[in-house]
Amino acid sequence: MSTHEHFNGSATDSEYDPYQYQHGRRYHAYQRGRYDLPNDELEQQRMEFQYHALRLAFGNKLFFAPIGDKPAKILDIGTGTGIWAIDVAESLPDAQVIGTDLNPVQPNWIPPNCSFEVDDAEQVRTFPANHFDLVQNRIMNAFLEDWDRFFQQSFRHLKPGGWIECQERSVAVHSDDGTLSEDSHIRRSCNNEEAAWNKIESSVNLRGEELQTRMEKAGFVNVMVQEFKLPIGTWPADSKLKEIGAVQLVAMLEGLQGLIIAPWIRHLGWKEADVESFLEKVRNEWKDKNIHTHFPL
Repeated sequence: MSTHEHFNGSATDSEYDPYQYQHGRRYHAYQRGRYDLPNDELEQQRMEFQYHALRLAFGNKLFFAPIGDKPAKILDIGTGTGIWAIDVAESLPDAQVIGTDLNPVQPNWIPPNCSFEVDDAEQVRTFPANHFDLVQNRIMNAFLEDWDRFFQQSFRHLKPGGWIECQERSVAVHSDDGTLSEDSHIRRSCNNEEAAWNKIESSVNLRGEELQTRMEKAGFVNVMVQEFKLPIGTWPADSKLKEIGAVQLVAMLEGLQGLIIAPWIRHLGWKEADVESFLEKVRNEWKDKNIHTHFPL
């Protein structure tokens, strides 16, 4: 199988078995072991909630890059369920939108100007040079080992004057008012998550300034960093932030097990029963309205 397989209509048309099962969850089989998160329905629901929270945090913007009203080609790397690519395709019906991912979990019914391909973002891409108006990726910080190569390839595939946009979320939970203690289960969970990904030379806490430096190293100019806060829970007084926090809380409560169980077992040596016991304590803290936390974006 090549590292850049094309599927007409949907990546779910694969003729091989794309799944493996561990820890009571379903994982991808293509490039086995490259991605430690599951791809089952529960994980897809988490990704949908995460997407909705980000849309709210970004004021319903799909992207910030000034690509104009008539872009011709857009590439979404790490498309996940494909929801961003589908929304962009519907909002820009004259643009061709391609989403790539290791996981063939995208829907069958998609706009005619949208397509999906099974692809590993770490491998050499076969797209033409000077081809795209926008390359977009979102929350890929733990899943790309070589950001320099990623930006170099993206630079090659973009048209002159094209844009790349990275929307990244750190897992280093912040609390501006000190309501999250250093010995909390939430804090310990974040530290363990970082340690697990560090074992395979990945990081879940990349800062915008680091990505900016790597972009400029690849040749990009006019690089801008915008920072946001993604609240977790319904503690904010502001109604908009409360809505964002409510959605993000659902994403964490429903999806936390999938985020940590494989990395902790595979890379930190935890036992499955111990992970589940720890998870329950983390969930209880997330639900505590006296703990005011947010993720940096």
